[in-house]
Amino acid sequence: MQLKKGQILEFDVHALAFGGAGLGKHEGLTIFVEKTMPGDRVRAALTKIKNNFCEARLVEVVKPSPDRIKARCPYFGVCGGCQLQFMPYEKQLQLKKQQVIDAFERIGKIYNPPVEEILGSGDVYYYRNKMEFSFGYDEKMQFALGLHVPERRFDILDLKECFLQSEFSVKLVNEIRDFVIEKGWKPAHVMWNEGLLKALFVRESRRTGEVMINITTSEEIPENFEKDFEELVEKILEVKNGEKNQSKKVVSIYWSKIINRGGEPKQIKEKLFYGKQVISEKMLLENGDELVFDILPQAFFQVNTLQAEILYSQVLKFALQKSHKMVFDLFCGTGTIGLFLAKHVGQVLGIELNKQAIKSARENARKNKIFNIDFFTGDVGKVLNNVREQPSLIVIDPPRAGLTEKTIQKINDFGANEIIYVSCNPATLARDSAWLAEYGYKIQKIQPVDMFPHTFHIECVCYFAR
Repeated sequence: MQLKKGQILEFDVHALAFGGAGLGKHEGLTIFVEKTMPGDRVRAALTKIKNNFCEARLVEVVKPSPDRIKARCPYFGVCGGCQLQFMPYEKQLQLKKQQVIDAFERIGKIYNPPVEEILGSGDVYYYRNKMEFSFGYDEKMQFALGLHVPERRFDILDLKECFLQSEFSVKLVNEIRDFVIEKGWKPAHVMWNEGLLKALFVRESRRTGEVMINITTSEEIPENFEKDFEELVEKILEVKNGEKNQSKKVVSIYWSKIINRGGEPKQIKEKLFYGKQVISEKMLLENGDELVFDILPQAFFQVNTLQAEILYSQVLKFALQKSHKMVFDLFCGTGTIGLFLAKHVGQVLGIELNKQAIKSARENARKNKIFNIDFFTGDVGKVLNNVREQPSLIVIDPPRAGLTEKTIQKINDFGANEIIYVSCNPATLARDSAWLAEYGYKIQKIQPVDMFPHTFHIECVCYFAR
């Protein structure tokens, strides 16, 4: 059968691929189609045709899966923030676990991998401690403050409600939207190279209730802007929490000016308009460990605090089965994992490319009075060339792209007995696990953790022994 773009096919969806697309077959050909789930019978129009698979756009759900439910959010299907809201949460967990198994078998050629039951999130809504909203225009060229519309580079969906952030955060966003419209502040537009407003960041501490606001703009500053911004600060501080059993308070408000000139490195100039330079967050692990972290506007911090506690508890559970004099924490970020480990081992050495992250890591070590940890800035592979210590455990938490063969070879040279690999991408984790197996590292356990309900993302903690 000769297939053409735009051709509509009818078929059953039998699986969910990593990335959130439903997977079906038509006359033996694999077809990926968004916004579908196993059990659906659909009609879909072909958008991309390859030798061994096709991609398609959903036209109609002919017969819905018996598991399909109505999404809670009125923007679902248009907004790209969530992909799986039309599935019951237990079904999401079941499918995510299967995706991890499939990745190890298909990519890593590791069959019957020891995948534990996925650890679900206690909060399936309102779980994010950080949201970034863009200023821009919708498809009708009306002012918008919200998220980018998938596959439409310049269109912004104007969001008045979102179930990923807290209800308090929603109030703040709506108050800021009303204010900037009243003042006539225009969104910055990349194509036109004009306008003021770029993005709005809202950070919240789940344990302390502290909230940080950061509004980013271009260099095109209108007259009386700073005076008007002071007025905006007063409006923000008037917003009341209103959430049961929670106490949230804005303690930090920044204005960040983005200077982006052709041929020059991008600069970010931050001005603290109100309150503290940082917000503080506590993390409590299952074993009773507690640490406090100061978070700067640009710093990375896990966006689901409560699930991050579960994730790090799993790392400690694997790590503390044996005693360790020296532990390497590679791609350590702001040092969160390493700082928890340092309470139980002889010495920790953390390596991270981002200078700002290492600065935060050192400050958090001092704040928590942890002195048996050292942090080094630089590319992991290059820094390891100059390290002489011999670890018995190496913890790895790399970017989505995973590791390179050269880095794995370098890790192997240290001869650690155990490796704990924290991954946000089952595909690259499976690939890297196959490489590690070639050096004698065998998987003992794979623990999936759902950090992001209603999205396709999956986090895993993988424990290897030599």
